[in-house]
Amino acid sequence: MKQNGQISLSNLQVKPSDLELLSTYFSIIHHSKGRIRLRASLKLKNAAQDSKIDAKELMEKLSKISSIKEIKFNKLIGSLTISYDTNLIEPSLWEDAINGRNLEKIANVINENLKDIK
Repeated sequence: MKQNGQISLSNLQVKPSDLELLSTYFSIIHHSKGRIRLRASLKLKNAAQDSKIDAKELMEKLSKISSIKEIKFNKLIGSLTISYDTNLIEPSLWEDAINGRNLEKIANVINENLKDIK
């Protein structure tokens, strides 16, 4: 699971309790079918500095998930834009994740998608 002090995402299993943190660090700016834009909380910067996950590696790994088409992080304004395949991820699941609802179902969808990462 760890390589060179970093957490490897290839065998990662997301638990519903892990997803509870989303509402702490993100809020929805705009959401249209296939594209969601999130505002990152200032708390995220501190959490990222304390974490052993390399943000660049995380973005690269997430972009390899078949249901995610594109990820853009705007560091200047603190926003994260994710374009996704609505045939693979229901749009309502994004809003549920950010609002702390249906976390078991969302964890299952994420874990299924993480199997794509090598």
